[in-house]
Amino acid sequence: MMTRRTTRRGSRRRGLATFLLVTLGVFGLTFVGSIMGTAGGMFAAYSYFASDLPEANILDKIEPAESTYVYDRSGARLLARFECQNREAVSFEELPDVVWQATVASEDRTFWENNGVDFQGVVRAALANLEAGEIVQGASTITQQVIDYARVLQEEAESIQVDPNATPAPSIDAADPDAPATEGEEAAAEEASDVCQPPEPSTSTEIEDKIRENILAMQVTSEYPGREGKERILETYLNLIYYGNGSYGIRAAAANYFGITDLSTMTISQAAFLAALPQQPSYLDPYQNPNSTMEDPEAGAADALRERNLVLGAMVEEGYITPAQAREARNTTWVDMNPSRLTSILVEPHFSFRVRAEAERILGALGVEDPEAAVRIGGYRITTTLDYELQQEAKRLVTKWVASLVDKNVNNAALVAIDSATGEIVAYVGSVDYRNRESPQVQGQFDVAGLGRRQPGSAFKPITYASAFKSRDATVSTMLVDAITEFGVDGSVSYRPTNADIKEHGPILAVDALRYSLNIPSVKMQFLAGSQTTAEFSESLGIASTEYIMNQDPGLSLALGSVPINLTNMTQAYTAFAQQGELRPATTIMEIRDKNNRVVYTREDNGPTVSQPMTPAEAYLPHFILEGNTDPERNALWGERAQLNTPDGQRRPAGFKTGTTNDFRDVSGFGYVPESLVTGVWMGNNNQEPMSNVLGQGLFSADGPLFLWEEFMEIALNQPWNWNSQTPVGQTSFEQPAGIVTAEVCRWSGMAATNQCGARITLPFLEGTVPPADNVHTRGCLDLELYESQATPNRPDNWIAAADTWSDRLVNGQTGSRGDPADNDDPRVQYAIAPLYGESGFPSVCGERVFVPTPAPAPSGEPAPSGEPVPEPTPCVPGPPGPPTCP
Repeated sequence: MMTRRTTRRGSRRRGLATFLLVTLGVFGLTFVGSIMGTAGGMFAAYSYFASDLPEANILDKIEPAESTYVYDRSGARLLARFECQNREAVSFEELPDVVWQATVASEDRTFWENNGVDFQGVVRAALANLEAGEIVQGASTITQQVIDYARVLQEEAESIQVDPNATPAPSIDAADPDAPATEGEEAAAEEASDVCQPPEPSTSTEIEDKIRENILAMQVTSEYPGREGKERILETYLNLIYYGNGSYGIRAAAANYFGITDLSTMTISQAAFLAALPQQPSYLDPYQNPNSTMEDPEAGAADALRERNLVLGAMVEEGYITPAQAREARNTTWVDMNPSRLTSILVEPHFSFRVRAEAERILGALGVEDPEAAVRIGGYRITTTLDYELQQEAKRLVTKWVASLVDKNVNNAALVAIDSATGEIVAYVGSVDYRNRESPQVQGQFDVAGLGRRQPGSAFKPITYASAFKSRDATVSTMLVDAITEFGVDGSVSYRPTNADIKEHGPILAVDALRYSLNIPSVKMQFLAGSQTTAEFSESLGIASTEYIMNQDPGLSLALGSVPINLTNMTQAYTAFAQQGELRPATTIMEIRDKNNRVVYTREDNGPTVSQPMTPAEAYLPHFILEGNTDPERNALWGERAQLNTPDGQRRPAGFKTGTTNDFRDVSGFGYVPESLVTGVWMGNNNQEPMSNVLGQGLFSADGPLFLWEEFMEIALNQPWNWNSQTPVGQTSFEQPAGIVTAEVCRWSGMAATNQCGARITLPFLEGTVPPADNVHTRGCLDLELYESQATPNRPDNWIAAADTWSDRLVNGQTGSRGDPADNDDPRVQYAIAPLYGESGFPSVCGERVFVPTPAPAPSGEPAPSGEPVPEPTPCVPGPPGPPTCP
């Protein structure tokens, strides 16, 4: 901190001795040699002390800390200013006389005449300190303070700037998916307190250091001669000195204490007040004084006003103002001086904090020694990816939809939109209201998009399915029996997932299981893929590390989104579906320039490394399924409400997936348009309070996030914005790539079509994964037990038993529910059997029907014989749902 010191560290005796020694040293060096007539000895002494001194043109090398400015993608909208030192330079010509007069009167009355050292002041201070028995007065001139501060700044500058001679850095590594991508307010404040330590000038009391300091001050004065040189020194001082209240330099001090942006309007009283502060800036700052209150603001300013009045007296003594002017200024109270603080610049807090964290990581990768400090005092200019106008729409829609769902106990939401072609985050809403800190459900300062980890629910299912397709453990036509199934190693550990509609749908192909978000088939898909495989695939998408996921011990529930993950990371993962398997990590920064306007980073040249977690063919399969969710003809549940259209009315082949946790604490939705925008949405409460879960009235993802996603995407895609070069996004598509073949398969078994299997459909497959010919209709019906027993990878016995039980229930017409569905652990509970959405019934299924035939009438009215054996169960091939019949 550059402040005028009135006290020194160390003991009183040491301080007195030092002052006396300095005094003797200066006089001895300056005068003794001439008295003795030994010019050679004087020169030798001078050379000894002047050795290793910095060059005298020190003012030319001063690089004061400068704020870093953050702009939106247009470069026109200022979003934030990061700083340790709120400083804006001012030239001497801009200074009103009263400003420099007050400073000179307070700090260095002989400034205009001395040669950098006030010899009379040295003697005067030494005598005063000797008389007081302690250090009560200093003698550093303005020139000496500038020199001391310049040394500190030079050391600081070496650790915060990108080396201009360094080889341009290659693409930076992707961010750690487990590490917070931003920081909360408390963490930011703690880091700032660590990083933003005011620079401390030298406090050395060594006599040699003091002599060298005096010599350098004289050299500097000689280097900058005349009135012009003095003005240069004083200008530098007024731009460097710390005034308290986070203000470095006179312009920042005028703004932060009095709201003054035009220095020419400063009064004598205000100028004298500011000139007094550098002696004890933190202590004298009225805003920080513990005695200051709203009721009595004068109490906190009393000490500063006392020092102000001393400055006014000095100004009178120097002839800068008249006694009458001084009296008028003394009678001006703190309130009369119109105290006013300019607020800091922070337009989009959550996004801006994320920018700062990413900028620190980038500068560190570019070789900056202290990137945390560099972002705050390096004077960088950062152009971000944020489309400011679109951001306002995003915030409006988030607010609108949260308000509309308050009856469902929805109080908060977040939204992230990423251009999948670049990885640029174009909209970022961390909470519904950043300034709402009272509501425990909102806690608006907490950035859900950057810091939050929430269970994604079924929105994670595409990751599970994609990992299974990629590992060739399943295809889009893999048949999964949707029936209550016991998952577990033994009877003591059992897991029995259920579907959201509390129904069983029997034979389901993977394409339909994912499209309609069925839980039981999805858990089976997770079994086929393996949790480790899915976790590793998730890491490749930047969702979270394998270690983090597996440490949550998710088991097969991983498919249902049981592992909490970050909203932005999950949105980023969906960009790989939009970009044919290519992943461009999410970023907030387009360009960074240093204080000299030199470009040190661009996303195009140095941005995060692009990866390819999936081949285009592997990415096409989940896209093929997810696209059906926005097509009314392929998804009877929410295809219509999720449909996106181009400005001319064409349906966009968008992909979308909902996610709802089973405790109704989180609902989310993620969707994209191929080769373009990807948006993720979350709704819930920051205190994890459940939303409404009343049957028939509860909030599912398709009832909240889906509507927000659809409305935002329509606006973002179909209107001109900065992110889309002021041109609405036209029709895009994900055409069938190389490596994909199509094949006709049986509608219900998913195996290659034969003449025996009835209905057929055509589906895409990775080359070499087309299933074998159907062989489970040999009895004229779909034999689920046979399918499960011969499928690969091998199905557990519990799956075979579940398929057998479901088939028998259907055959015997036992399609209704039994017991309380909420009592999921009771094995006697049965769920209703119902066809898949959009289907009118079931196929012919092989099963065993147990029935007691009606006896034929006894001849001559005799009673039927008793004790006849009950016939053995026979295969039954039912038709549509209803009373079962057998041929």
